[in-house]
Amino acid sequence: MSQESQGAARFLGEFRELPHGRADGPSLRAAVGDRAGPDELAIVRYLRNGAVLAVSGSGVHDILGADHGWICSLCLHTDGLWFWYSDLAHYVERYHVVLDEEFVEHARRRNFTPPQLSEADLIGLSETLLDGEDV
Repeated sequence: MSQESQGAARFLGEFRELPHGRADGPSLRAAVGDRAGPDELAIVRYLRNGAVLAVSGSGVHDILGADHGWICSLCLHTDGLWFWYSDLAHYVERYHVVLDEEFVEHARRRNFTPPQLSEADLIGLSETLLDGEDV
C-alpha cells in the first residue's frame, strides 16, 4: 500500500438521512447544489471506479426523488484512504451534492483516477476497519 493509503481512513457522504449514514452525519438535503460543479463528472467517475471493499445484498433508493426509485446495490468503495457508499455517485450526479473539499482535492491530485488496489490492500483495509468493532 502507498504511504497515503496507510493514513487514517476517512468516510465520505455518511449523510444522516440515509439508512447507512450516521445519525450525527451531515445533511444530504443541505449538501444539494443548484448546478454541477466544474469537476462533477470527473468526481462521479472517481466514485464509481473506486475499489469495491464490501458488497451488501441490500438495495438503496433515492431518498430525494419523488418516486424513491432504486439506485443500486449497496457497496462500500475505497481508494485506500477514503471510503464511500455506492449511492454517493448518484447523489453527486443527479443532485449536484457538494462533497468535502479535502476529498475533491485528493481526487484531483490523483487526476480523478482511483488507484488499483491489490487483494492484499483490500484485506488490510478491511482488517483496519474492523479493528475495535464487535463482529
